[in-house]
Amino acid sequence: MRGQSVLRDAEVLVYFDGVLIAGIVLDDVQDSYPHYLGTIVDGPGLGPLRTFVERFAEADPEFDYCPHHPHEGPYEESDTARYVEALSAIGADCANVDWDDPWLAPWRGADESTLRSYLRFLDFRLWRATNRAGELLTSIALPVSLDLESRRFVYNPYEGDE
Repeated sequence: MRGQSVLRDAEVLVYFDGVLIAGIVLDDVQDSYPHYLGTIVDGPGLGPLRTFVERFAEADPEFDYCPHHPHEGPYEESDTARYVEALSAIGADCANVDWDDPWLAPWRGADESTLRSYLRFLDFRLWRATNRAGELLTSIALPVSLDLESRRFVYNPYEGDE
């Protein structure tokens, strides 16, 4: 597998509800200071969550949430919280849902069970990003946005994460 990244090479491990769903193999040369760049590799638990991972990456909340970062503001001020709130409104009253909203359009026609499962998927408390030693990486937003199309990942590590 020369030239291909594999999970055993990952320096960042991404877990959902205790299950490893992805790894990030950092580029050999980091020349985009202060950002770290890497390649996303599938973890053993990604399969059943792939559609949710793709949907969250497509939603791309700009002001995400890093709950373990020492300078993070309240969750309620994040775009992730606004995204969850918008999705939660779908179940309450579909007649008043703005289906032209790019965050909501992909969920038109989704059954209630799938939507409930996705909202659980968005619960940042069920997510964790660690290094190989199992130490939390405080500067990676939770839930972790994994662009499975480009396979590229960028983050700005907090000095305690290096």
